[in-house]
Amino acid sequence: MDELEALALALEVEKVELEFYLEMARNAKEERARKMFLFLAGEEAGHWDIFEEKFAEKLVEKCKLPAVDKDTLEKLTPKYEGELSEVKAVEIGMEQEKLTWEFYEKAAEEAKDENVRRIFRELAKVEKAHYELLKAQYDAVMKTGIWMDYQDFSLEVD
Repeated sequence: MDELEALALALEVEKVELEFYLEMARNAKEERARKMFLFLAGEEAGHWDIFEEKFAEKLVEKCKLPAVDKDTLEKLTPKYEGELSEVKAVEIGMEQEKLTWEFYEKAAEEAKDENVRRIFRELAKVEKAHYELLKAQYDAVMKTGIWMDYQDFSLEVD
């Protein structure tokens, strides 16, 4: 058994032990026993965290991660120097949110896996809501657009 397999097994063991101690705590008649089982469940949860971190680290080491397109990354990251006025910060934020939501929409269209496609679509909606929030702030500060102290957009994602 290699260390990645051992770590995966350890994660499963810790999960089962955690579930066991939580069940025992739920069923304990005495307060002292319940507290002991909850303490042990907490310990197992801590072990889970340790193994999970190491497992992820080893998984990344073992796998070859795809190269990031530097040009696209450059396009999708904010560019500014020094302190910004509120208006400039909002403008940069609007630009970034728009670029990000468009990128996520395109990534959703190109994704083959339905779960990945769903995640990109959901996050595209969230980024668009961020854009709308920043746009409303911009319109209020600049006294442009519709900004009569009411929210004409929703931060809720369907």
